[in-house]
Amino acid sequence: MADDPAGVLISIGEFAQRTRLTAKALRIYDRVGLLRPASINDARYRRYAAAQVRTGQLISLLRGADVSLADIA
Repeated sequence: MADDPAGVLISIGEFAQRTRLTAKALRIYDRVGLLRPASINDARYRRYAAAQVRTGQLISLLRGADVSLADIA
């Protein structure tokens, strides 16, 4: 599925797969304000905008190069 700038929301699992980040890491990044989901429903399910995939991929690349979260922020 290609990135859809029209506002389609994707699950945390699919987002994790596309960005090569774990769901656990994504929850941490949300908590520290680095990468917030586009939507969180009442059951706490996180959904990300397809437009956020590139940002997630960049964070993944930087973390792979041992760049700290503080430096990424």
